[in-house]
Amino acid sequence: MQRSWVLYLLWALTLAVVAWAIWYIASSPRPEPPATPTYSRPTGPLHPEDYPKLEERILSLIAAPDPALFAKENGLEKDFKDGKLLVVIEAQSTDVLEELRWAIEALDGTLEGEFERSLQVRLPLAMVLKLAKHPHIEFIRLPVRPEPG
Repeated sequence: MQRSWVLYLLWALTLAVVAWAIWYIASSPRPEPPATPTYSRPTGPLHPEDYPKLEERILSLIAAPDPALFAKENGLEKDFKDGKLLVVIEAQSTDVLEELRWAIEALDGTLEGEFERSLQVRLPLAMVLKLAKHPHIEFIRLPVRPEPG
């Protein structure tokens, strides 16, 4: 009889602890998800000489008042989708690729492919200028697409 009373007490205590844990988890404030960088148009004019590592068409897209319209009018709609631009980053050497992968991830970019010392990534448009200043990048360009014919 005494043993069943102890088991009942242990069962009730376990149930109380589980109920408290569920209540605590449910009532705890949730952290906000990290903000996705939104496109913010650069202030002031953009000059190609300020971004020598960046293809001029990319700079024109960034400087455009409406990047989506600019992309459509200039045949870049395959490269510019949902505020992100598909670019090829040419690194100075294969030794720095891991560091560049980290930088791309930190800027909310997605690695889509790589070959030798080139990385093909999709980056928020606002982050392309930041990446263009990275010391281990040789050049950032649009991907080369095959032409029919």
